[in-house]
Amino acid sequence: MSMSQEMSLGRSIWDESFLANRRDSSFDQIDRRSNLSYEDFVREYVKGKRPVIITDGAKNWPALKTWSLEYFRDRFGDVVLPKKSRLVRDLIDEVASSTKDRPSSYAFSLSIPKLFPELLRDLEPIPAYWQPNWLDSPVLLPGAPGNKLHHITGLEVNIGGAFSTFPFIHYDDLWTQTFVTQVYGRKEWVLYPPDHTPYMYPKSTDPNHSRLPVEGEIDLNEFPLAKNLRPVRFCIEPGEMFYNTPGWWHTTHALSSPSIAVVLSTASGPIWPKITWEVFKAAFRNHKWYKAPAAAAYFATYMTGFGIARSIKDRF
Repeated sequence: MSMSQEMSLGRSIWDESFLANRRDSSFDQIDRRSNLSYEDFVREYVKGKRPVIITDGAKNWPALKTWSLEYFRDRFGDVVLPKKSRLVRDLIDEVASSTKDRPSSYAFSLSIPKLFPELLRDLEPIPAYWQPNWLDSPVLLPGAPGNKLHHITGLEVNIGGAFSTFPFIHYDDLWTQTFVTQVYGRKEWVLYPPDHTPYMYPKSTDPNHSRLPVEGEIDLNEFPLAKNLRPVRFCIEPGEMFYNTPGWWHTTHALSSPSIAVVLSTASGPIWPKITWEVFKAAFRNHKWYKAPAAAAYFATYMTGFGIARSIKDRF
């Protein structure tokens, strides 16, 4: 590699010096709260548009005592994963053999109700922070079952091997908010606030996905604005719940042990106007030109009325 090529390379998304210097959670660049009341959560983080780690968010879940790679292999080894037609047993074998030099793939968005319904009871009591979740409503966008908003709710599990990395940097679709609860293993996170969007090089086809690489160094000749990135870094431990406010770019990296985490996307009053706008834009962008105005108008009108009606019931 020439000197000019070396000078064009910026930092990697991952910064090993952060972990090397991190002695405890006080080094993490994010709020960590325990005994956080629902009212304070909504006021300080949902309405304040700030992410937070709730350290005792899932402290009583049975999953913390039972879930492991062996647990999934023994109980669900014969389950076939969608799209890839792969057995859970084969996934777990790959994840278990992951090393720093040869990290495994990172399986994500595995539906718990569809693939592992027996696990739902391991996730009780349901945290108050998850409610209300307007995405669960049976009257949300009737007549449009294929709308993307219907397919981003529901409990999911992500499984990655030691040193494995989530495959891309993104923010959650349609501006929803997300709760990620670490059940097994430890995981490093990197976040970028919404005002970093110009530096993230969004894909033209998927504007909530970044073109920046998650592995290796960033080529500043190709991505010159990446020099402006100021990441927020932290680690999450078993039993801790991370609330990611809408629009924050992020990706994750398992540390020296495998990682199992539970993910839930939700939406309610404080963020509903922005979600309505995102659904409107998506309808305009994805439908045939002669259908787009009618579809977008329907979605926006219905969601606005839906939001008003639900806000009367669920006051924030």
